[in-house]
Amino acid sequence: MSTKQKLFSEFPPITTQQWEDIILKELKGADYEKKLIWKSNEGIAVKPYYRKEDIATLPWIKQTNQSELPICRTYKTNDNNWVIFEEVYVGNIDKANQQAVEALSKGAEGIEFIIQEKIHYDLVNLFQNQEEFSRLVKGINLEKTPLRFVSGCSTGVILSMLEEEVKKQQLDATKIDVTFDYDPLGHLTLNGNFFVSEENCYQQMVSLFNYYNQICPNGKVFGVNGYYFQNAGATLIQEISLSLAIASEYFKHLSDVGLNIRQIAEKISFNLGVGSNYFMEIAKYRAIRYLWTKLLEAFDEKSTDVPLYIHSITSNWNKTAYDPYVNILRNTTEAMSAVIGGSDSITVRPFDAIYKSPDAFSLHIARNIQLILKEESHLDKVIDPAGGSYYIESLTQSFINEGWKMFMQIEEWGGYVEAFKQGKIQEMIEATQQKRDMNLAMRQEILLGTNQYPNSSETISNHVVPCLMAGLMPSGKPVVNKPIRIYRGAQAFEELRLATEQLKKRPTVFLFTIGNIAMRKARANFSSNFFGCAGFEIIDNNGFSSVQEGINEVKRVKPEFVVLCSSDEEYPEIVQDIMNALKNDTIIILAGYPKEHIEEFKSLGLKYFIHIKSNVLETLKEFQSLVTSSHFINN
Repeated sequence: MSTKQKLFSEFPPITTQQWEDIILKELKGADYEKKLIWKSNEGIAVKPYYRKEDIATLPWIKQTNQSELPICRTYKTNDNNWVIFEEVYVGNIDKANQQAVEALSKGAEGIEFIIQEKIHYDLVNLFQNQEEFSRLVKGINLEKTPLRFVSGCSTGVILSMLEEEVKKQQLDATKIDVTFDYDPLGHLTLNGNFFVSEENCYQQMVSLFNYYNQICPNGKVFGVNGYYFQNAGATLIQEISLSLAIASEYFKHLSDVGLNIRQIAEKISFNLGVGSNYFMEIAKYRAIRYLWTKLLEAFDEKSTDVPLYIHSITSNWNKTAYDPYVNILRNTTEAMSAVIGGSDSITVRPFDAIYKSPDAFSLHIARNIQLILKEESHLDKVIDPAGGSYYIESLTQSFINEGWKMFMQIEEWGGYVEAFKQGKIQEMIEATQQKRDMNLAMRQEILLGTNQYPNSSETISNHVVPCLMAGLMPSGKPVVNKPIRIYRGAQAFEELRLATEQLKKRPTVFLFTIGNIAMRKARANFSSNFFGCAGFEIIDNNGFSSVQEGINEVKRVKPEFVVLCSSDEEYPEIVQDIMNALKNDTIIILAGYPKEHIEEFKSLGLKYFIHIKSNVLETLKEFQSLVTSSHFINN
C-alpha cells in the first residue's frame, strides 16, 4: 500500500439518505421521531446521529484566526488551563484561614471565601477590625494567589479592608487578582428586593467600580450569578438567557450613569452552574461565549473583543443526601464539562456540602477531582477539545439560537428587572421546576440512589443538618416581587425517607413472588426499587410453589404491605385466593397493570397497582400515610 494512500479509502462513502433508508427499514414502521428523537428539557430535538454536513455552515468551524469574531470556541491561545478554586466558608476567621492555607498547600490554586448570607448584614460582628481581616488572609501570598469573595452587599466593606491590607503589606496592586460577585439583580432574584433602593442601585455600582479600580485593576468586581438559576432547576437555555439579560441591564444602566461598555464588560464575571448533562453543559459554555460577543456588538461594536470570564460552580440541584458518594461522580463529570467547555476557573463543591459542614475528606476529594483532571488527565493541554465534534457543534448552534430567542423575549418584556416585577421570570422558572419535579416523581429523570436504585437500609437523620438541606432562604421581605425558589431535586424524596426514619418501626414490604420466573423476578426487582425510595424494609423471596405457601409465609411475617409479583397471564388465577385470605391482614398491592383485569381485581378489593407509569413520589406518600395513620406512631 502506498504511504500516501488515505486510511480506509477502500470503503466507499455512505450518504445520509443511505443511512436513513437503513434506519427506516430497521424501525419496521415505528415512528422515527418517537423512537429516535430525544427532546431535552431545553426543548432541543437531539437527533440519533450527526454528520459533517450538519456543521458545514457554522461560521466558527472555518475560523482560523483567533482575532476573528464572534468567537465561541475559546479565548485561550496557548493551552486550556484554568484556576482550581476551593470554597472556604467564613464563619470562624481562624478556622477559615487554616482551611485556606492548607488547601493552597495541597493543590488549590485560588480561594473562594464565602461570606455567609446571615453575616452579610452584620459584618461588624465578623470583622471587628482590620487585624481580623489580616488574620483571614494570613499566610496567603496575595500577589500570587487568586481570591474570590462571595460577599454580596458587603463587598464594599471587604474591599476597604483589602485596601488596607495591600497598604500594610506594601503589595504591588497590579499583581493582585481579587474577584467579587457584586450582583444587585442576583440579590433581587434570590430575595425579591434590592441591596438599596432601585434608584441608587446603579450609582452605587459605579462608585464601587471606581473604588475597586484603585485597588485591584486586574480582577472582576461585578458578578452575573447564573448558577442561581441552575440551582433553581432552570434549563440551561434559561440559565444562558437570564444571565445575558442581567448583563444587558448592567450595560444599559451603568452606561447611563457614567461608564462605557468596555469598562463594564471588563469587570464582569459570569458565575455559571454546571450540572450532569455532560455534552449539553459543554455546548452551553461554548454558546454563551458566542452570545456574549453578540450582546457586546449590540451595545458597542468596538468592545466585541472583550472576552467573557467564566467561573464554574458544580450544581447543588442534582446533589443528594442519600447515597452521597454518587455526588462525587456527578462532580467529576460536571468539572469535566466545565473544563472542556473552556471555563477560566472552577469551584467543585464538596460532595457532602448540601447536608452538613464539609470535613477534611470531602474537601480533599473535591480538590483532587480538579487536580486529577489537570495533572493526570491533562485536560489543561488541548484548547477546545470538543471543537469539530458534529454532535457538540450542532448542540452549540441550537443553544445559540434558543438562548438568543429567549433573551430577546425577555428584552421585549422590558428587560430583566421589568420582567421580574411582572412575575414573568418566576413563571418561566416555576414551569420548568414543575416539569422537572414531575419527571423525578415519575422517574423519567433519575437521581441515582434517591429515586432509582436506592439503598433502602441507609439512614441519614443522625448526621444531616436540616437547615443546610433546605437550601438558601430569602433575606428580608420581598418588596419588588416574590423571589425564585432555590431547592434540590432530591428534597421531596429525602423528606419522604426521613419521615420513614422517624417511625418506631420501618414498614415492611413482602414480595409475594410466584409463577413465571422471569416476570416474578423482574417485578420483584421493580418493587424493591420502588419501595426502597421510601426507605421501607423489603422482604424478597425466591418464589413460592403454591399460593397457599405464600399465604402462610405472609401470616407468619405479618408485613404492612404485600406486593404480588407474577405475570399478567397468571394474576387472574391467584389474585382472588390471595385477596380472600389476606385483605384484612395487610395492604395488598399488585406489581403491573393488566388492563383487561383491573376492574375485576378492584371488585375483589384490590386498590393499589404499581407500574412504570406510577407517580412514585405521590404513591409512596400515600402508602406512608396509610401505615402512619393506622399502624405506627411517630417518635
